[in-house]
Amino acid sequence: MRRLTYIMLFLFCTGIACSQQFEGGILGGLTASQIDGDSYSGYNKVGILAGAWVQRLFTYTVAGQLELRYVSKGSLHTNKPGDDIYYRCVLHYIDLPIMAQYIYNEKVVFELGIGPEFLLSAKEFDAHGELPEREPYFHTFTMSAIAGIGYTFWDVLTFSARFNYSIIPIRDHPSGQSYLLNQGQYSHVLSFAVYYKISGKSSR
Repeated sequence: MRRLTYIMLFLFCTGIACSQQFEGGILGGLTASQIDGDSYSGYNKVGILAGAWVQRLFTYTVAGQLELRYVSKGSLHTNKPGDDIYYRCVLHYIDLPIMAQYIYNEKVVFELGIGPEFLLSAKEFDAHGELPEREPYFHTFTMSAIAGIGYTFWDVLTFSARFNYSIIPIRDHPSGQSYLLNQGQYSHVLSFAVYYKISGKSSR
């Protein structure tokens, strides 16, 4: 997994450095997430994301963007009146969003894409502390569909809001059962990030 991360990072940096047709930079932000199928609800698990991005403008209104990110997500259920259950799931990923962008105007961009995800580590906790690793195990590889919108405040600074939903389960149901499109547990994430441009000419 570490070797794969280094390879992706090398390709990412090479794309920025070797082409005048690309622009790129760094990004950072927050996530709010939950897991479908764990019997809890609500975007209660807060995490962080950070990484780098590279973009190529194909026409005045269409662009493609590739990102390499660290993302923390999972699930959180805290004690409430009449409910003494506590559960926290912390998942650490390296993901590689591949985005198609429609540039509506110089300020606003709409995005659709997919994001291959590679699990770095997974931990679960209850009210007594960390739980031992247990089946079903979290899948090492998964993938999400992504939709979002970006707003450029300055030439070098863009705010992005996105919704990610797993199209490959992050792990199987504990019962082992599956039904039609419901093949296991799925992660969905709201993310809010700032993109800072450090190379290239503005395309928004």
